[in-house]
Amino acid sequence: MNILLIEDHDFQRQVLATQLAHLIDPNLDQIHCAANGIDALAIMKNYQPQLLLCDLNMPQMDGISFLGHLAEQRFNGKIIITSALDAEVLNSVNKMCKNYDLNLLGTLVKPTHLDQLKQLLTLASNDLQPANPPLLLQQEIKEQDIIDALHAGYLSPYYQPIVNLKTGEWVASEALIRFIHPDHGIVPAIKFIKLLANLGKDTQLALLIINHIIRHQTILGGRKVAVNISANTLVERSFINTVLTLHHQHPQLHHWLYFELTESDIFESPGQALEAAARLGMHGFNLSIDDFGTGYSSLKQLDILPFKSLKLDISFVQAMPTNYTAKVIIETCLLLAQRLNLVAIAEGVEDITLWLKLQKMGCELSQGYFISPPLPVSQIPIWHTQWQQRSQQLVNDSLSKEMM
Repeated sequence: MNILLIEDHDFQRQVLATQLAHLIDPNLDQIHCAANGIDALAIMKNYQPQLLLCDLNMPQMDGISFLGHLAEQRFNGKIIITSALDAEVLNSVNKMCKNYDLNLLGTLVKPTHLDQLKQLLTLASNDLQPANPPLLLQQEIKEQDIIDALHAGYLSPYYQPIVNLKTGEWVASEALIRFIHPDHGIVPAIKFIKLLANLGKDTQLALLIINHIIRHQTILGGRKVAVNISANTLVERSFINTVLTLHHQHPQLHHWLYFELTESDIFESPGQALEAAARLGMHGFNLSIDDFGTGYSSLKQLDILPFKSLKLDISFVQAMPTNYTAKVIIETCLLLAQRLNLVAIAEGVEDITLWLKLQKMGCELSQGYFISPPLPVSQIPIWHTQWQQRSQQLVNDSLSKEMM
């Protein structure tokens, strides 16, 4: 991993560089240093960092201006802010990065702590993006590309772990599809998911994921996996029949997965939706509502179908530190979930601030890059070993604060 450390204070730069040297692999990683934003931009003409550690209060060009230049250059590496500025300024910079589509991993408050730096480095290494996007990503994906990908097996599920906010235990995952081309790498989901739906391949995709879950139970260990399906797929009788046939072959299937419906999906026939939900429910399968609160039909959906959990929308979760309205919306959704005996899952938890805030608010489960990016199934055991160590520290820190 190519790392660029930007810090104007000589001593603090030396401390951070030393901490990084203890955590990286000298055979695979390298560190370059800059004293300000101007020096950093000059270095980046010949050096492509995959991770930036950036101070904010610097002479000549401060870190905030530097981040603005990165946005103009469409920098796609990871960023960690290192600063001793107050929380209000840091929150504003955090919000700015999100609006600029910069990949901000989190903030290290000075003086930096080795364990926090290690957590953020783990996040960065788990989700490295190529410095130069593959050529295929610049091209339009066509219908035939999707059809060929399905036939060739280029569409593969990745799994993003879902953990208990109180105990840190890994309890479930969400399956997210990835288009992995053998020559051009990973194609972003935004480039093909809608096209795949327009082709009427939703059901085929859902069954692909379900069969993948069945084949990899040794790794997934019986933890439930959320399978995203559309309203059209839910009411398709052949889909329900196939799921129930698989359930007959694998009697534990209802313990291995549940179905997540996008809240904005509209059911043309509530009767058909209820028929499908009842048939699934009769065999122990649960439904979850995704992106809760983003559409006009949220409460109506809850009244129609027997959901067991709801997922708090990422836009509200991530806006909480700087947006009072978003915080109130999350609090209201959590109260609603509690009164209706639903499990609440927060998505988009990308830093320790959101983790602690949701924990304090009584949210039960969470997922996000602070925990793990979506991973190929082969990387799950490695992540789990690392997460058990990290989560234990998080739990211990929380207990210490409660006792104070």
